[in-house]
Order: sequence, then structure tokens, then C-alpha cells
Amino acid sequence: MKEAAAGAQYWSWIFRAAVSPMVGAAMCGMASCSMSGPPPAEYVLGAIPTATASTVSQTEFPVVEVRRVQLPDYLDTTNILERRGNQLVPSSAGRWGERLSVGMTRALTASLAARLTRMVVTATPPIARPAWQIFVDVSAFEPRSDRQVVLVARWTIADGASRRTIVAEQASLVEAIAGIDDGAVVAAMSRVLEELASRLAAGIESNRRPG
Repeated sequence: MKEAAAGAQYWSWIFRAAVSPMVGAAMCGMASCSMSGPPPAEYVLGAIPTATASTVSQTEFPVVEVRRVQLPDYLDTTNILERRGNQLVPSSAGRWGERLSVGMTRALTASLAARLTRMVVTATPPIARPAWQIFVDVSAFEPRSDRQVVLVARWTIADGASRRTIVAEQASLVEAIAGIDDGAVVAAMSRVLEELASRLAAGIESNRRPG
């Protein structure tokens, strides 16, 4: 009898030893899932397109080609980065829905199209040579710990036929962040990009050929 009881105790101990780690791992997995919280929100730059049904023929309009915006490698990511001195701190609550260079090019093209209504503004290389080409080389585009967004960029407008530079400027633009969350950061970054689009549109209009 004693031997049978000892055997039962032994197998009971073996069972608990085998099951306990699995239960613990399952509990830890459940705990880590609950502690991780929801996935980060995804953001895009620029204004929401107007929801108005319309069709406009553009076959006779001059074409403005927006070349892909050039960014430093550390900025061209899907992380929303805040700069603190020489440190880059990614947001844990939000991220870009696309690489920043792609988002900047898309938003800049849309903003220019809204301003240059009698032109075709596109980021897709046109079949024929465009009337103008726009090049934007960004050295800084980031929110900072002082609650400001800074955009430093050199931009060039070139004649599409001759490739001759018509306008070349460097701009340093600053926009206050009106809030503490990622939504406020994205709104400020969108506003400062709108300011850059305004300057580019003015450069195009001032050099527009008559007719």
C-alpha cells in the first residue's frame, strides 16, 4: 500500500511539474497581450480630399511633374520621430501609413494641384516632357521637444524641356504644435508642408508662360 501511495504521489508530482510551466506561459502570454494595448494609430500627411463628384478635361493643360521628395535615411521611415538634441524618439502610439518620402510627395502633389487649377500636377512621370519639374531636397522635417515642427528644404523648379533651373531657394519653416498627441504633430507637419506648397506654387505662377 505504501508503495502504491508513493507511486501515486510521484506521478502527481510529475504531472504538476509538466503542466505548471505551460499554464504559466499561457498566463504570461495573456498578460503580455493585455499590457501591450491597442496597435499604434496610422497617419498620413495632408488634407482630406474633397468628396465632390466631378470630371475635368486636362488634355490642354501644361504639366507640372513633382519628383519624389529626397529625405535623409534616418527620416525616411514609417516611424513618427521626435528629435531631442541628437536623439530620435519614435512615437509608441502612432506611425505613418507610408514611408515619409512617399507621404510628403503625395501630399505636396495634392496641395499643388489644389493651387494650380489650370495645370496638371502629377508625381507620375508624364509621357511627354512636362512644362516644369519640381525637386525638393529635405534636410530636416521633424517635431521637436519645444513643441515645434521644423522643415528645412532646398527646392528647385526646372524647365521641363531644357532642364534649365528657373527658381532655386532654400526655406526654413517652423510651425507650432497645438497639442500633445500624435494627431497634433501630424496636423502641424501637414500645415508646414502646405506652406512649402504655397511657395512652390508662387514660383510656378511667377514664371508661367503667357497663353
